[in-house]
Amino acid sequence: MGSAIVCEGVHKRFRVPVDRSTTLKYRLSHPRSTSRFHDLNALDDVSFTVPEGEFLGIIGHNGSGKSTLLKVLSRIYVQDSGTVTLTGNVSPFLELGVGFNPELTARENIYLNGAVLGLTHAQLDDRIDGIIEFAELTDFVDQKLKNYSSGMQVRLAFSVAIQADAQILLMDEVLAVGDQRFQEKCFDTFGLYKREGRTVILVTHDLNAVNLYCDRALMLDHGKLVADGTPREVTGLYKRRMGKASEAEDAKRGVAQGTERWGSRDVEVRDVRLLTAGGDTHRVFSTGEPMVIEVDWVVNSDSVRDFLVALRFDRTDGLSPLAYPSTLLTQALPGMARKGMSGTLRYRTDSWPFLSGSYLMTVEVYDEHRQSTYDQVERAVGFRVIDEKTRLGLVELGGRWEAETAP
Repeated sequence: MGSAIVCEGVHKRFRVPVDRSTTLKYRLSHPRSTSRFHDLNALDDVSFTVPEGEFLGIIGHNGSGKSTLLKVLSRIYVQDSGTVTLTGNVSPFLELGVGFNPELTARENIYLNGAVLGLTHAQLDDRIDGIIEFAELTDFVDQKLKNYSSGMQVRLAFSVAIQADAQILLMDEVLAVGDQRFQEKCFDTFGLYKREGRTVILVTHDLNAVNLYCDRALMLDHGKLVADGTPREVTGLYKRRMGKASEAEDAKRGVAQGTERWGSRDVEVRDVRLLTAGGDTHRVFSTGEPMVIEVDWVVNSDSVRDFLVALRFDRTDGLSPLAYPSTLLTQALPGMARKGMSGTLRYRTDSWPFLSGSYLMTVEVYDEHRQSTYDQVERAVGFRVIDEKTRLGLVELGGRWEAETAP
């Protein structure tokens, strides 16, 4: 099996203006001004090889160079240095719907765009019913495109684009088309491409799609190729990087210290910390790793004899509560509290069960009969969980599969 794509030392630089001196109005009103630019290295020494028939995913943050790389592969951009070799016809799915005429009907636009893809009128005659059915536009095919919603237009564009008879397909965020049902049809198309042995390059932010369909993944960061490996390895690295970046932003903003709080303060929560097994304070954890939660408390009243502490875990999208551990059935707290007494309560878990998501933890302190609230700190701390195995659902149950075969 040969190589479908070979990139060696590809560089692409853009000159970005730092003022408005490039506009005619600005130049006329500021005749002595000079243009100022800074250089942006969109691609910086990128090298990789794609064998024929491989399904390659490319991921990275916004501005990492993913779309620029696809445009270089599509010959829309010419690299400043380095070489790009492609073996076979190329069909780029970059700007779906470019070239559509809003004054023409969907049927007329199919023939127009199909001709751009190199399909003959006879070929389109044979395929047009399938294109319309795939796009789910049977009842609207003879209406002008200007009357279509944006979703209908993109569905039509995708349905036409997949008709291209090319060995190499370059796809940029095509998974954003349509609703969930239409996306499933797109996934089926990807499965067909794999069975046909076509070479596919998919740029996407959908990490689950990368893990499900791709044979290999690349990660770009500020124009550099920083990872090349199996999909789960590369998407796991991406999640860890994004988690660390979010953690740094949270620390900078001083995120999540009790936006709402109430109670008598007869027992008061002084501090809340999330720790790794090694004792380091963190806001980003991996599914399955140990976590320690520390709550510092102090008793402020002689009337307190005993108290309970509960932790409520919510997801930031409003799903609540996910878990609600408390000291009710434990002997974690002293039986006879007194004014001035203080301490730290720890909740340990050897394998954190939550899957990927952002979460909030509320700390609640009650009297021993749960009739009076001493202190309740809503959203006392926020944290993120990264599941490097990209499993679906809310929690990892930790069970084991067993199989038995009948004789």
